[in-house]
Amino acid sequence: MPVLWFNIGDMKKFAALVFASSILAIALCACASSAIGPNENLSGEVSDGRPVFQNEDLKKTYKNFEFSAKFKTSENGNAIIAFHTDEKFSKGYKIAIDNNPNSPNWWRATGSLLGVRNIVKNFAKDGEWFELKLKVSGAEILVWIDGRLVVEYVEPQKPYRLPEFSSMKLSQGCVALRHTQGGKVEVKDIEIKELPDRSDMENQQANAIDETSDAAIKLHQADFPVLDFHVHLKDGFTADWAFAKSRKIGINYSIAPNCGRDFPLNTGQKAQDYLDNLPEDFPFLSCMQAEGREWHILFGEAIRKQFAYAFTDAMTFNDLNGKRPHIWRDNEVNCPIGSEEKYMDLIVDTICKLLADEPADVYANPMRLPSILEKNSKKYWTPERRQKVLNALVKSGKALEINMITRLPDADFIKAAKARGVKFTFGSNNKDSNFGRFEYAYEIIRECKLSSGDIYNPKKEKN
Repeated sequence: MPVLWFNIGDMKKFAALVFASSILAIALCACASSAIGPNENLSGEVSDGRPVFQNEDLKKTYKNFEFSAKFKTSENGNAIIAFHTDEKFSKGYKIAIDNNPNSPNWWRATGSLLGVRNIVKNFAKDGEWFELKLKVSGAEILVWIDGRLVVEYVEPQKPYRLPEFSSMKLSQGCVALRHTQGGKVEVKDIEIKELPDRSDMENQQANAIDETSDAAIKLHQADFPVLDFHVHLKDGFTADWAFAKSRKIGINYSIAPNCGRDFPLNTGQKAQDYLDNLPEDFPFLSCMQAEGREWHILFGEAIRKQFAYAFTDAMTFNDLNGKRPHIWRDNEVNCPIGSEEKYMDLIVDTICKLLADEPADVYANPMRLPSILEKNSKKYWTPERRQKVLNALVKSGKALEINMITRLPDADFIKAAKARGVKFTFGSNNKDSNFGRFEYAYEIIRECKLSSGDIYNPKKEKN
């Protein structure tokens, strides 16, 4: 791959440097004893293969350091920042520069520590300058976008790495930039400075996540979207707490308010007020949990389109007596002995009707039954009923949530849905802050042989 190399001499002022499609990388290896500041004596040329360093000083390496620069992408330009690397980019870590919300790799937005902490949210935009800062200190890697901490990773003593990423570990090396695809990427105000060694690195690692049993890191290594599509801020689980948790454990969250007749956002105006009051820098995707069967009447298309996507379920409907149960509340479920089959048929009909008629993007809490039926779910979920729901799902084009708490639907249904082209999401539908780390997702992905292409893209522009 063609590479641009240049001389970093007297570092003073730096005019914008453009990565064009034909100029594909910049090596920024500098003498480790000084900071890199602005450079007014920039020179460069294209060289095939890899960065070429001009002198011995430029081959010196960094271990602990701070790096910052300002970037601007255009025409969907992509780049990477590599560190603790070498002339061949054969080791160390890489950070993504990708502000395209419609990227085929939508789960690797700018700031992603690739293969370790991929980020779904776009914190920067094409055509606008943004600052990226990187700090490596002992076992800790921190990344900021415009002053906001977006990655907080501590490498354990035994990091989980697939064989092809065995060299993705902290050591020492240079810092380098490489254009990867798309239009131009501009960079300016590059600074880098050495930091002292950490005396507490062992303590850092002792408090790191044990990656030998961590599902999230295994999915990141497999380049799989690690996004919980169904999370609620409730019972003390605030946005700040959720974002801090997300940075540390490597799971992205999509936050959903409950929107429906019997729920906090029960009118279009309340939903619009919620959207208007979201901070501009809200660090999550924002989606709608659509409740009840009249939700799409309460919330018109103009409101629905302001959410990344909408999901609904069949847990609220009018029962055989015309009453309105929420089937997770046992005291509301009126299913007398002898009426179980009729009640089950009503649930299946409700699922099929919402799949056919309601403008949601995702069918959530799938195959969920009230507890009076759930204890014999295999009896009530007959092959005929399962096939009826699957046919309706395929015809609707909606994605199917795989719920990581209820573990529904089962693997057989997921395999059948995959075979017919259904897309999937993973969701928790959490009650509080105590919910999982993608363990079930990892199990079902392996069992059902799901790929990243099987996952619903919540950022893709809809027609």
